[in-house]
Amino acid sequence: MKRAVFAAILTLAASHAMGQSNIFMEQAGGTSRNPESAPMPMMMWQHGSWMLMLHGQAFFEHADDSGARGGQKTFSTNWMMASASRQLGGGVIAFRTMLSLEPATIPNRSYPELFQTGETAYGKQLIDAQHPHDFFMELAAEYLHSFGHTTMYIYAAPVGEPALGPVAFPHRESASEIPQAPIAHHYEDSTHIAYDVVTGGIVAGPLTLEGSGFHGAEPDENRWDIDGGRIDSWSARARLRLFRTVDVQVSHGWLTHPEAVEPGYQTRTTASISYSQPLLFGSWSTTIIRGHVYKEVHDRTLDGWTAETLLRVLSRHSLTARFESADKDELFPHPVLTVVPRPALPVRVFRIKSYTAGYTFDLLKSARMTTGIGANVTRYGVPTILRGFYGSHPHAVIVFLRVRAGNT
Repeated sequence: MKRAVFAAILTLAASHAMGQSNIFMEQAGGTSRNPESAPMPMMMWQHGSWMLMLHGQAFFEHADDSGARGGQKTFSTNWMMASASRQLGGGVIAFRTMLSLEPATIPNRSYPELFQTGETAYGKQLIDAQHPHDFFMELAAEYLHSFGHTTMYIYAAPVGEPALGPVAFPHRESASEIPQAPIAHHYEDSTHIAYDVVTGGIVAGPLTLEGSGFHGAEPDENRWDIDGGRIDSWSARARLRLFRTVDVQVSHGWLTHPEAVEPGYQTRTTASISYSQPLLFGSWSTTIIRGHVYKEVHDRTLDGWTAETLLRVLSRHSLTARFESADKDELFPHPVLTVVPRPALPVRVFRIKSYTAGYTFDLLKSARMTTGIGANVTRYGVPTILRGFYGSHPHAVIVFLRVRAGNT
């Protein structure tokens, strides 16, 4: 009888540990999670009681954007994530770091991307360009513990991601063959690198509720250090796993002075649905995101929509597409302010649409690495008034070599 009870306890403990480990395995950046069915290429090792995992990818790209405000550049976008986890005190403790060499592989602090805005380079607003990620994208520790069918967790990170927005674009399966950032990035998932993040969450069946405190300012131009700052911003997120293949999230956050050139606060509300389905001949992943931002400095609300899809076919072929619609208020420089003006600073807002299609072919595949070549083309729809600045048919082309750890 005692042995039977002991065996039952061990089985239950193992089940809880497995459930906790599954939650950790599904996490992308911070505590955001892809659908349970989404592929996650990685390398894994067992070292004593520790489970070690390594993810990562690098794109070696050449971008050619049209018009007087476009440009050409050869550069690399990349990241690498390493994690270690083990059972502890009836739960699972995990340590994770994510690093990027983009401060070295993206010359002059940006790469060309028409209609992209946000952050600065050499003290000026980035317009029609995307900034590199910081060297330290994440340094975090997390502890998960189950109580019956409920799991609670605490996440702490000098550099990490608060509970705000969908899975960030570098880690979304639906975006994994489009290396450039969405033009709605700063309305949807730009907080994926934040400082002094503390998140608490609870998972009860298909429902996850979590809240975060963090430092609201976005990274500065020194991409090699850890900025830090007091916790002055907050966010809350609800996630519903409808099926293994479908995830829905809704989140809201208050960000204190996120942009260096814009004082005051912003509020951000996001909603997204992600779908990932294994197929007999490959896999299909799709994400639809809406971001809604209010800026105190302008007393304006801005909207962004992103829909992207990825179809992997016959092991080596990937077809991808992205559609976006984004309100842009920074396409022309405005004064750098230190305090919020009263009345609010007026600013012109333009609705930009973009249409991207791409293809990747995997040249080499092994258990530890997948290497492919690909390209994508983007066409933009712009208001008539902008055609004098961008041309009648603004467009962009990116060709790339992609190396990814693991096998998709």
